[in-house]
Amino acid sequence: MKTLQKLALSGLISLSAPAWASDFVDTRLSFVFADDNVLAGSGETTPNSPNARFGAGNQNTQFYDNFNTRFSGFESLSNVVLYKKAPAFFEGLTTEAALTLLVLERPSGQVAIQDNSSYIRLNYQPPGWGEKEGISLVGFPVSADRFRLGYAYRISWGGSGAFTTRSATNGVPGAKLQITRDRWYAYVGGKTALVQNELIREEETLYGVMAGAGWDILDTLRIEAGGGYFQKGLVPGLATLGVEAPVNAAGVSGQVVYHVGVPVGTSVDFRLYKNDPEIYERFFAPEQYPGGLSYSVSLEGSYLSQTLEKPDTFGATQPQGATALALQGRAKLGLLRVSLLGLYRSLSFIQFDVPGFPPFQDFPEGTKLNPEMFLALGADYHLPELHFTPGFILGVQRPASFRSPRPLLGGNDTPPGLAGTRTVVVRDVNMLSILPETCGGSGSCEAEPIYSAKATFRWDLSDSVAAVGEVYYTYDTNRTTFRDDITGVAQATFEKPHALGFNTLLQARF
Repeated sequence: MKTLQKLALSGLISLSAPAWASDFVDTRLSFVFADDNVLAGSGETTPNSPNARFGAGNQNTQFYDNFNTRFSGFESLSNVVLYKKAPAFFEGLTTEAALTLLVLERPSGQVAIQDNSSYIRLNYQPPGWGEKEGISLVGFPVSADRFRLGYAYRISWGGSGAFTTRSATNGVPGAKLQITRDRWYAYVGGKTALVQNELIREEETLYGVMAGAGWDILDTLRIEAGGGYFQKGLVPGLATLGVEAPVNAAGVSGQVVYHVGVPVGTSVDFRLYKNDPEIYERFFAPEQYPGGLSYSVSLEGSYLSQTLEKPDTFGATQPQGATALALQGRAKLGLLRVSLLGLYRSLSFIQFDVPGFPPFQDFPEGTKLNPEMFLALGADYHLPELHFTPGFILGVQRPASFRSPRPLLGGNDTPPGLAGTRTVVVRDVNMLSILPETCGGSGSCEAEPIYSAKATFRWDLSDSVAAVGEVYYTYDTNRTTFRDDITGVAQATFEKPHALGFNTLLQARF
């Protein structure tokens, strides 16, 4: 210790503000035993449904799950944070920085490590401003993915994927300037990405700008809005033919929240990790049941537009609109919690970051488009003496779908199983189910509603470990696979619509 003191006195090191490591590490371990469909075995469904096993993924979730996070909930992961905060040499200015790494264990046993929006932040607090007020500048050296537009994670946009997946290998850094006052905030920011220009075969810089604001009109009422503009490069297919057709995207999002007895929350995947006792307690605090009635209701909407290739005119582009709406309601009365969730997403919104379907193309004229819509109702009741919380969720969804006026694949080499026009069900980004050409005497096949019911329980064994169980049933007549007919030609055929699954988890978070 004396040696350290001598080095400090000589100016070689500082003992005043050490970096904090490992006193905020968001770690989630999940030991899972599950089967997404006990009524089917390996090779009987698409995607494949193996028998019960240790491990699970997105296939074990329902359409209403994980609305405010990008994770399935079955991952084992850790957000490792190296953080430092110190007052600047200038009055009112504070500096802070955090290196945040996401360590994610793959089902294959491989470990992926990636930047999770590391940042450097300068915050200036003018004289007379409150403790939580200020003017801040945040720089994201590697990835600004947590700086997004929208409010519910499922329909957020403007993350790193805003420049399409072609920018993933280079990262998407950015910056954000924000003013925060007691009852309002406003921000402006930008991102850049390096994407290869297919016309000149060299990387070029693409730009994105974002801005937004929020205002607490009343203690119980908040309104928020934001917008952005992004360059997405050139249409690759046209660029290879020497045609320069840029893809540009823009959009706006807004939200109204009415809340009584609870603060306005946000997705954990939007927040910046740092060593802050209040954040630590909020992340890991068990659910509180103070009694009485508390509730929140939010309505969010987005309208986006981007220029894509016009499939009916060579070398031409046209704007494609995309819309999304989300309704979230939560209420707590004593030990009872009730939630309501509704979602509307146009097919173009689901495919917005791809962009389009096929990539970089708008839908041909005459395409019949249907949006995704679902409604889910859930409730649970807490038994404090047992630390046990049983619950249920009921949901109905009409999945997004389209029916093109022409065959999915053209030319003489079109597989017979894909000849003719088809209805294609789009469950999520590039997750497709191709329906048969006809459905008996009813003519063309159309997407049908999906019904889901889930029973849940959570048994808290300690402050950091819990046992979680789910049993769910799904009725989905849109399940299809391709099988050879008597002539040896692969044809789209319907699978059994019934699925019964379960997930059992032992989870730790610290």
